[in-house]
Amino acid sequence: MISFVVFWRYVGWNTILYLSAMQTIPKDLYEAATIDGASRIKQFFYITLPMLKPMMFFAITLSIIGSLQIFEEPFIITNGTGGIDQAGKSAAMHMYITAFQEGDFGTASAISWILFMIIAALSWGNNKLFSDKNQGESDEN
Repeated sequence: MISFVVFWRYVGWNTILYLSAMQTIPKDLYEAATIDGASRIKQFFYITLPMLKPMMFFAITLSIIGSLQIFEEPFIITNGTGGIDQAGKSAAMHMYITAFQEGDFGTASAISWILFMIIAALSWGNNKLFSDKNQGESDEN
């Protein structure tokens, strides 16, 4: 149930992001590709996807951060208990319970720093995944 609610939450946000990015792609590129004989599939892979790359980076980065910091949905759905066998307990929820129900603010602080490091590492990996591999190399023209 939690995953369904979170999925529904992010579908609308990502749809708006991608639709706005697709509207910024110049129609002239598609017209030129059609005149040159490119099929719709080639237009998608050689025009649409490369032009959406910055928005894909942005959306994936926000999704990584948002999914690791999720708190409201599991807390409300499981009534703050984490559900059966703690199956719905997120890291942010564990941090909250540790700090405010158990009163162990030091451990909760450590959890938050570990969560920060995980988010930073995944964001760095996403940045490396989307970075231009030819960056830094000089042109041979």
